[in-house]
Amino acid sequence: MTLQRHRNPWDGSYYWRLPSWQRFMLRVVRGEGRSTAERLVAFALRLLSLAYHAGLAGNLLLYRLGILKAQRLPAAVISVGNITVGGTGKTSATCALARNASRRGEKVAVLSRGYGGARAGVVQNGGRLLMTQEQAGDEPYLIAAKLPGTAVLVGKHREITGKVAIERLSASVLILDDAFQYWPLYKDREIVLVDALNPFGFGHLLPGGMLREPVRNMKRAHEVWITHCDLVKPGEVERLRRTISALHPKAPVVETIHEPVGLLDLTGRPLPLEELRGKRIVALSSIGNPEAFERTLQKLGAVALPFRFRDHHKYTVRDAEEIEAIAAGVAEAMVTTEKDAVRLPARQWRLPCWVLQVEIKAVRGEITAWP
Repeated sequence: MTLQRHRNPWDGSYYWRLPSWQRFMLRVVRGEGRSTAERLVAFALRLLSLAYHAGLAGNLLLYRLGILKAQRLPAAVISVGNITVGGTGKTSATCALARNASRRGEKVAVLSRGYGGARAGVVQNGGRLLMTQEQAGDEPYLIAAKLPGTAVLVGKHREITGKVAIERLSASVLILDDAFQYWPLYKDREIVLVDALNPFGFGHLLPGGMLREPVRNMKRAHEVWITHCDLVKPGEVERLRRTISALHPKAPVVETIHEPVGLLDLTGRPLPLEELRGKRIVALSSIGNPEAFERTLQKLGAVALPFRFRDHHKYTVRDAEEIEAIAAGVAEAMVTTEKDAVRLPARQWRLPCWVLQVEIKAVRGEITAWP
């Protein structure tokens, strides 16, 4: 994907961001468009949102009437999901729940849908990685790397991968990554993540906004986690908490942050987080919520210049060369996310290239795999 250049506020040079048509669509979805063209596109997208809503509601109704039935499996099934597209922190939440269940002596398997052309199968079992990042997809591969003792499976039909995990890998707990909208498998516990930075997807369903479902559908959840609470003002978190409680009075609400826990170079050598303080760095990401990553770096004392690519971007050697050419003489280092690090080209970088490690942590309430 060719990215267009935008002026660097540091020194007038250029850096790479989303192309103009994607920035146009973001303005439309966010409701920021003021031109006639933007308003016409917004109107068309709202009509498509109505069609999307009709299909979604019809599918849910079939399950509620019992015409379609969710399959039950002989294991505890915990779902982690959200009602918006974008990065709410599902991968970190999945890892935290898996660790919690493992500490209780359970045999845990993580089931992921995968992304794009991900191959169905076992990503990891018994600490052995059985797929590459390209085969498994970003999130399943990263979860496997962060949970070396946990089985990780990928496949579109999670009632099938769940059976494999139970019958062949002796799993007693199945954790479904990104599964709030997955209904063929019965779930004992639904956890929904709401991002404090953009909780309700600009108020419209796809494709006119970022909502996967109407906000009222959160009533299906057993528990709601607010993520990135440290990146907004405390008053905003409290208002969001009240909104969620009004929508779903029975659901416990857990407030969480994504806490930086480490800094590594690309060889895995650890560095102190204090290394970032006062440094001008390139914040390289292609994730659902780059703003959270960039704000976290700023909180650590770095002066961050964003290099944003679209979610799941496949980095090329040419991308790396262009980034380095722009950053040379301007930035002192490049910092990227754990998800991006597995997709970066294997090469010798002229700039120091570091990976920020984060873990989800509860600041109000408790993170546990059990109700």
